Amino acid sequence: MTYEQISAKFNDFNSKNLQSIIALTEKTMGRSTKLAEISFDTSKSLLDEVSGTMQSVMAVKDPQAFMSMAQDGKMEGITNKLTAHQQAVSEVIREATDEFAKLAEVSVEQMKSSMKEWLDSISANAPAGSEAFVNAMKTSLDTTLQGVDQMQATLKEVATNLQKTTEQAVETIKGQVATVKKTAAKTTRATRR
Repeated sequence: MTYEQISAKFNDFNSKNLQSIIALTEKTMGRSTKLAEISFDTSKSLLDEVSGTMQSVMAVKDPQAFMSMAQDGKMEGITNKLTAHQQAVSEVIREATDEFAKLAEVSVEQMKSSMKEWLDSISANAPAGSEAFVNAMKTSLDTTLQGVDQMQATLKEVATNLQKTTEQAVETIKGQVATVKKTAAKTTRATRR
């Protein structure tokens, strides 16, 4: 294999990697825009609602009125919007993680194929007596590729765990809001007696 052929292989390999990076950058920009829109819409909506709710809270004269307000669900709207915001953000992150994982898988497979093809070309054109060196390179490449496979599996597991943890956190918040609402209802009934 000549220097020009080796150089052409590396250029092809780098070109594919550059295309993957550009595609990933475009997707990241799109997701960032979507996250910014979600955050802006939620912030705008929350500001309107918080303003009205804060006026009501400031007008409260006693704990019973505050508990009654909590029971009426005036503050529940804010919690629902925050929960919806978190779910929308989680969905965008989940989609981005899935796209990144697919793109990474394709890129890694392309890299593996290119590296093996390149090493096969070199070994086919290697001078006599260099078999030990070529075999050492092949073993090193195989070991590296096994490490890449393990890293991919670990990253998939981390993404899955992150998604589950986020969903559990949202459910915990919903549960806490429901508990506060029930407690407020019990307290209001108890103070009315």
